Amino acid sequence: MDSAEAKTRIAELRSQVARHDELYYRGAKPEISDFEYDQLKQKLADLEARFPEHASADSPTQRVGDDRVQGFVEVAHRQKMLSLDNTYNEAELRSFHARLVKLIETDDVRYTVEPKIDGLAVSLTYEEGKLVRAVTRGKGDRGDDITRNVLTISEAMLPRKLHGAAPRLVEIRGEIYLTQAEFERINAERAAAGEELYANPRNTAAGTIKQLDVTEVAKRRLSIVLYSLGYCEPQMVGSQVELQKQLRAWGLPVVEKYWIARGIDEAWEKIGELDGLRRSFAYGTDGAVVKLDDFELQRAAGFTDKSPRWAIAYKYKPDTARTRLKSITIQVGKTGILSPVAELEPVFLSLSTISRATLHNENEIREKDIRVGDLVEIERAGEVIPAVLRSFPEERVAGAKEFDLYEAVGGKCPVCGSKIAKIEVDTESGVGAAWKCQNYDCRAQRAGRLGFFCSRRALAIDGLGDTVAAKLVELDLVRDPPDLYDISLETLSTLNLGTAEEPRVFGEKNATKLVTAREAARTLPLEKWLYALSVPDVGESTARELGKRHRTFAELADSALLKAVLKKAALEEEKETQSPNSKKNPAKDDAEKERRKARRTEIDAELATLNEGILAGVPSDIGPAVARSTLDFFASEPGQRLLAKLKKLGIDPQGTVLEAGVFTGKTFVLTGTLPTMKREEAEQKILAAGGKVSGSVSKKTSYVLAGAEAGSKLEKAQSLGVPIIDEAEFLRLVG
Repeated sequence: MDSAEAKTRIAELRSQVARHDELYYRGAKPEISDFEYDQLKQKLADLEARFPEHASADSPTQRVGDDRVQGFVEVAHRQKMLSLDNTYNEAELRSFHARLVKLIETDDVRYTVEPKIDGLAVSLTYEEGKLVRAVTRGKGDRGDDITRNVLTISEAMLPRKLHGAAPRLVEIRGEIYLTQAEFERINAERAAAGEELYANPRNTAAGTIKQLDVTEVAKRRLSIVLYSLGYCEPQMVGSQVELQKQLRAWGLPVVEKYWIARGIDEAWEKIGELDGLRRSFAYGTDGAVVKLDDFELQRAAGFTDKSPRWAIAYKYKPDTARTRLKSITIQVGKTGILSPVAELEPVFLSLSTISRATLHNENEIREKDIRVGDLVEIERAGEVIPAVLRSFPEERVAGAKEFDLYEAVGGKCPVCGSKIAKIEVDTESGVGAAWKCQNYDCRAQRAGRLGFFCSRRALAIDGLGDTVAAKLVELDLVRDPPDLYDISLETLSTLNLGTAEEPRVFGEKNATKLVTAREAARTLPLEKWLYALSVPDVGESTARELGKRHRTFAELADSALLKAVLKKAALEEEKETQSPNSKKNPAKDDAEKERRKARRTEIDAELATLNEGILAGVPSDIGPAVARSTLDFFASEPGQRLLAKLKKLGIDPQGTVLEAGVFTGKTFVLTGTLPTMKREEAEQKILAAGGKVSGSVSKKTSYVLAGAEAGSKLEKAQSLGVPIIDEAEFLRLVG
C-alpha cells in the first residue's frame, strides 16, 4: 500500500468509526460489538502509525467519543473525563503491565481489579458535601448537564448530601444503568402499547438519561454506581482502595466487589474470579478494569489525550450459542439498502431468547459460507443486535445452496417490487457492495423515514414508533414525514394498529400525546429538522455544523458554503494531476513542468482564499461527499417536494448561526476560584461572546482568567507571557 492508497483507506476508516461513534454515543443504537469496533479502530491506528503524514489530531484514534446532544447546557469538567483502552487477551494485558513498569520505574505494583460496568459514564459534583451537578463525559473536557434527570434517581440510592466529613469540592465518576428487571418492565409496557422494543439495558439507560422531558425520565427507575475520582479539593484519599472505602463512608453506591492484586499475575487471576461472579451483579458487566492503586504513581504514569496510562479494561469473550438457521429474510431500511436477516430456531442467550440475528450483508454471508439449514454459532457481544459468527459446514444438510440476495428477491425490492441496483458502501473491511431499492417512495423507506423523523434523536415526537409509522404509510396517510402534520386528532385516535379480527386502536390518549409533541417540534432548530429528514450522508454532528452555518432550508439548498467545499475538492484533485512527477500523467518536457508549476501556484492561491474566507473554521464533517449529497438532495424532486410541504405547513426552522462576539477568535483558560461567579457561569459568558475555553495554557492562549488559589496554570501563563486577568477585568471586557 502506497501513501495515496493509505490516505484513501484512512479516510474510509475514519468515516466508518465516526458513524459507529454517532450510533453508540449519540444514538445509543450500536450496530456492531465493542470487539468489532475496537478492531476497526486498531486498523486505523496501525495505518496512521505506518503513514504519519496522514495522521491528524481530529482522528477518532486521538480523542474521546462525544456523547453530547442538542438541548442540554454544556459544562466543563474540572478534570478531564477520559475513556479506557481495551484489551482482549492475556498477552496484551501483560504488555500494558510492562509499559507501566517502565513509566513508574518500579515493578512493585499494586492493582485493583473492578467490574467494568456497561452503562453511561457520569460525573457528579459535590460542593461542601451537597450534590450540585451531574454531567456526561461528553468529549472529555466538557459534557452535557443532566442534573435534573439524575435527580430522578432515588435519594436512598444516591444521597444529595455526603455523610460525614467531605471536601470543599469533589467530582465523583461512575455509571448510570438499568437493572435487568427494570429493562424487562419497560419493554413489557412497550410491547403492550405496540411500540418497538429496546435492544438492551445499556442503550436504554443512555437514551433515557438524554431525554429532555424529566417526567419521562422519572418513569424509568435508573440506577447508579460510583467508582472513581475526578477533581478533588482538598485531597482526602491517596489510593483507589482508600477511595472505595471513602465512597462507602459517604453513603454512595459502589461496586459489590473489587480485588487487590500484587503484580500482573495476581491481577490475571482476579480477572478470572470476576468472570465467574459478574452475572450475579445488579448491573451489566462486559469486562474487568485493572487500575494502578496508588494515586501518586498514577500521576507519575500520566495520561494520553484520550486515556490514562495507568488503567486498562480487559474485555471478556462474548456469550455465544449454537442453533439452526431456518431461513434468510430481507429487510429494507429507510435508505433503501436491502439487509439479510437470519431467522433462527429460538435459543437462550444473554438473558433472553434469540430467534433473529443480523447477517450484515451478502458479502459476509459468502465469506463465512453461511447457508439456510446450517448449524450456526451466534453471539451477543456487548448486548447489541445478535450476530451470526460462523457456520459448521461439516454438519451441513445435503443440497444447501450458496445464498444469492439478487436471486432470493428476483432482482426486485421485496416491499415495492421496484428494481434493485448494486451500490458501493463502507464496510468494516473497506468499500464493499450492497443492493439498494431505487424507489425513494418505497413503502418500507417511507415508514423508516417517518419512524426516524419522530425518533428521540430527531424531532422527539413521542408516541410514533415503528408499528404506527408502518400503519400510517400502509393507509397512504403519509408519503413524506411532514405529512404527519395533516393527520387529524380524530384519525389518529381511531387508527387500528391490529387487524379487523383483532383490532388494537391507537386511542385518544396516545393521539393527543403525539399531536402535542408534533406541534412542539415546529419550533426546533434547523439542525434538528435537517437530521430528521434523512438527508443522505448527513448525520447528527454534520447537521449540527450545517445548522450553525445556514439560516434556513432555502439558504442551505443553494448553499454558497457547500459549493465552496466542492470547489476546494476539485482544486485539490486538479493540483494532484498538475504534479510534474505524476505517475499517471508525467510532464513531457520542461515547458510542461513550468506550466504545471504555475498552475499549482494559482491553485494554492485559490485554496488559500477559500480556506481563509468562506471555509474558515469549517470542520471535516462538512466534506465533499456531504456537500454533493446535500445539494443534490434539495435539487431533486423529493427534496423540492419536502421544501414545498414545509412552506405550506408554515414550518421554517432557523439555524443557530453565531454572530461575531467580543471574544471571537480568543481562547481562555480558567484557574482558581472567582469572587462572585462560578466557573461554569464564566465559561458560558465566554462561549456566548464567541470565545473558546481550553483546559491547558499555551502560547496560543489569549487570556488566563485567574481567581483565588490559582495553581500551576497561573505559573505557566506567567512564564509564557500570556495576559492574566481577574474577574473584574473579565466583566469589563465582556461588557
